[in-house]
Amino acid sequence: MASFRVCVVGASGYSGAEAAQLLRRHPHVVRVDTPESALGLAGVAADIDAVLLATPAEVAAEMAAPLVARGLRIVDISGAHRAGTPQAHLAAYGFDHPHPQLLAQAVYGLGAAPQALADAQIVANPGCYANGMLSALLPLARAQLLAPDAVADVTGISGVSGAGKKPTERTHFMAVAENLMPYKTLRAHQHVVEVERAAPVRLLFVPIVAPLRRGMLISGSVPLRPGVTQADLDALPPLDAFWRRSPTAPDVHEVANSPWIAVYYALDAVTQRLVFVTALDNLSRGAATQAIANLNAMWQLPETTGLN
Repeated sequence: MASFRVCVVGASGYSGAEAAQLLRRHPHVVRVDTPESALGLAGVAADIDAVLLATPAEVAAEMAAPLVARGLRIVDISGAHRAGTPQAHLAAYGFDHPHPQLLAQAVYGLGAAPQALADAQIVANPGCYANGMLSALLPLARAQLLAPDAVADVTGISGVSGAGKKPTERTHFMAVAENLMPYKTLRAHQHVVEVERAAPVRLLFVPIVAPLRRGMLISGSVPLRPGVTQADLDALPPLDAFWRRSPTAPDVHEVANSPWIAVYYALDAVTQRLVFVTALDNLSRGAATQAIANLNAMWQLPETTGLN
């Protein structure tokens, strides 16, 4: 049986800690290193096979290139390699990418062909909001059900852990408790870039922080081509092994602490717009379990390995 040694850089954060815990139970992983992020490249041992970067985007952007040069395989949980181009990266993350060649090289880790992931040296793990939106939009796009020049109107509600472990004024208990806080509305959120790169839509997005420890609910609508029926929607195949159709609008309790994403579709025949709702755990499907599914695909293992 193939075995691998994995280093999780940033395991002191929520997503990194979740990934490290899961990897320690993975049947093909024989060692999990969790060095201090401050050690940087020096913390990645010489005999490591793969690295998960669960650091801020600025740190991952600096670390990835020398790790690639060492021949290591990387899943980047940060946003450092999602945007595709230097211009899109700058617009989304506010800094120039120090190794822009990796933006084109990185394979986006949701909806990619299995062979593309198997051949990849670096995979850009999708953002949690983007994962929730694209899990609804990509099946529609693949079946060519979306209207041309479609604009998707989407609201996303996330638990406080989505903002990371470092406390801020906006994640303080007194700010979050008994409150809902919109932020980075319309096109300001960094995940807009990756959604529009992966799906043929323009996006208007309102993200909201809710007083939840973990969990995410995405709701939105998008126009479909004339003549699309509910039967067409019901016939859509699953996006991946952890994608499941929900007969009613799901809630976050249904998917908490799991790799599953629940997707609900309902067609409004009057406006020919599709209403969709997705529920996921922002630290699991939205980060750690998606990263491990991508590692499995890179190793040509079933994507559910170590995650059931």
